[in-house]
Amino acid sequence: MKHKWHKEIKAWADGAEIQCKIKDGCIWLPDLCPSWENDTWDFRIKPQQKEPQYLYVYSVDSEIKTFQNNNGVIKCNDPKSVQYIGKIKLENEE
Repeated sequence: MKHKWHKEIKAWADGAEIQCKIKDGCIWLPDLCPSWENDTWDFRIKPQQKEPQYLYVYSVDSEIKTFQNNNGVIKCNDPKSVQYIGKIKLENEE
């Protein structure tokens, strides 16, 4: 049988930041030395901030084209026919 916090313990041993809160509490706090056997606390791996996603907009042969998640790089046969217009930051709904 695995420990209740086995994923968190392994991540902590591998260097991940752990957060704790009192059960039914609402504020997660950093925990540098978690007490895994304390039943009054909940633990989690600190959530990582998601990398922003962008929609890149180009004019290709006078036609508007969009590309997502290509870091703004476009490949084509005639680079002179491509004009970078800009990028739009996409929002994550969670």
